[in-house]
Amino acid sequence: MRKYLLLTGAALIGLSGSAYAALDCNTPPSCDELGYAYSSTECDGQSTLKCPFDQTKVFCGEPSVAVTCTVGALLYNDLKCYDEAPSGKNAIGVVFDATKRLAISLSAGLNNVSWGGKNTDISTLTNCEGTDSTSCDPDGKSNTQKIIAALGESGSLAAGSCYTSTYGQQPKGSWFLPSMSELTTLYANRKVVNASLTAVGSKTPQHCWSSNEYDSSSALYLTLAYGDGSYTSKNTSASYIYARCAIAY
Repeated sequence: MRKYLLLTGAALIGLSGSAYAALDCNTPPSCDELGYAYSSTECDGQSTLKCPFDQTKVFCGEPSVAVTCTVGALLYNDLKCYDEAPSGKNAIGVVFDATKRLAISLSAGLNNVSWGGKNTDISTLTNCEGTDSTSCDPDGKSNTQKIIAALGESGSLAAGSCYTSTYGQQPKGSWFLPSMSELTTLYANRKVVNASLTAVGSKTPQHCWSSNEYDSSSALYLTLAYGDGSYTSKNTSASYIYARCAIAY
């Protein structure tokens, strides 16, 4: 009887004893039986071995499974959350709003950076009536785009430093300066978010510029330790106020 069962040592990885016993020399094994159970997409970032019978089937370690992002979950550079760290992908943020699908950057961002544009009242932005978030435009990404349209893309200004950032291999325009409303949500979830930031060695946010202006001369920032909103001159470049960027996923 001709025997044409061809098995390499690598192909036998993952083949259970029961599956091996079920094979005989007259029936070629399937790729799944040999452990080639995944597609190259599922094994993204991992070393793979193609099945000799079907080149679309590959062997790799158990791929990480994408899960629903919850507050405190790490967001990776493919803008997904996983049950465990995926091979070949990098964490770029921590989810702070699972409803609006927002994450704060692992990068601490810039301090000593001003909001910019003192004496320029950005007509497309609603001036906040106070230091809380209730009267302010709530969408940080939209706010950032309006600021950029008025002040330009300078990376030396708060909004521009986020807008021009490509941190985590993200395209320009992906990162934005959060609104007071979004920073308030970050404050509400700070314990869970800060625990995740600390676990990966990232600096926890303290004082953050918002993408909201108070008037032509002043812009708002939030103190994350207490949840207090304040406004200061748009030209202020204090060491304690950071432009901490956020991203939508």
